[in-house]
Amino acid sequence: MGLIVNEGQLEKLYSELEVLEKAREELIKLCREARIHSTKAVARVHAGNMEEAEELLEKARSTLEEIKNYRDYPFYRAISGEAMQEYVEAVVFLNFVRGRKAPEFDLETPPILTGYADAVGEIRRFALDLMRFGKVGEVERCIEAMEEIYSHLVQFSFPEKLVPNLRHKVDLARNLIDRTKSDFLAAKLIGMLER
Repeated sequence: MGLIVNEGQLEKLYSELEVLEKAREELIKLCREARIHSTKAVARVHAGNMEEAEELLEKARSTLEEIKNYRDYPFYRAISGEAMQEYVEAVVFLNFVRGRKAPEFDLETPPILTGYADAVGEIRRFALDLMRFGKVGEVERCIEAMEEIYSHLVQFSFPEKLVPNLRHKVDLARNLIDRTKSDFLAAKLIGMLER
């Protein structure tokens, strides 16, 4: 028996932390899995394999449902946010390419917003591919979608603590839109000169 330390309480705290550590490790594994599925889905969309992309996003969605079981843990948001953000980005991008509106997401607010912001970058990549393949006429739809996302997100001028990294991502989206417009104009001019 010690002189000052309440050993019973410290043993209890140690056990509680072991449980938290195990849950944290499980959550990290699930988030990694969801992120990988979403990232691969984006690559499949760019490659034109929409069915594979849909399947991967279904796997990611299912994994995110498992992730929600960890909502009561103090580290939930810090660990799961990136996986949710990647999923939103992939779903928004796939739906854009398919000509559909994005669905309503049942996720935390910050990753929904930052996922939309990140989708601007994927739409830009898609627009650049369209230009590369001479489909310049289809690029305007990409620019319109990017502008639509930006015009909605720019209204979310909340503190960084509420929506981490959103301001930076919205600024980056503006830059990507302007660069895409410039690239589009250059592609159109080159097309006109080649005629």
